[in-house]
Amino acid sequence: SPFELGALPEPVLPALKQAWGIVVAGVGGTGVITIGQLLDMATHMEGKGIVTQDAAGLAQKGGATWSHVLIGATQDDIRTTRVGMAAADLIIGCDPIVTANKETVLRMREGRTHVALNSHGTPTAAFVKDALWQNPAEQCAADVARAVGPSGLGMFDADAVASELMGDALY
Repeated sequence: SPFELGALPEPVLPALKQAWGIVVAGVGGTGVITIGQLLDMATHMEGKGIVTQDAAGLAQKGGATWSHVLIGATQDDIRTTRVGMAAADLIIGCDPIVTANKETVLRMREGRTHVALNSHGTPTAAFVKDALWQNPAEQCAADVARAVGPSGLGMFDADAVASELMGDALY
């Protein structure tokens, strides 16, 4: 199995010349804040500088939430608390709808930003009011691809992977 410990070679990380910006975007309950905190701890363990800022909003109610993560070679290399406009190096999209949200897309730039997108769309409150509601996950993915270019977007069903590896999509 490719997921076995030691099955993959250790990555060679490039030297950081400037702060590296990551935005984690998703619906409350999809792991946005947890991913930001995991990146924070891993960065501390590597001895690099990091700032995270969470925008949880209605996260506990299934609303949109973001975690801005800035990583620098040292703490002094980071001069802000949020990823700037067109300045994201990586977007981790836990949900297609929030990833295609204007707040997230404004931080993308073709040729710079790479997006790792969970293709599984989370139903929104609109489904409660309209039984015929269709999740716009495919259109959202197309909007993201337009913002970063086709080579900037990687998609996979993270819910299916979690279910297969851990026995439940919650993971």
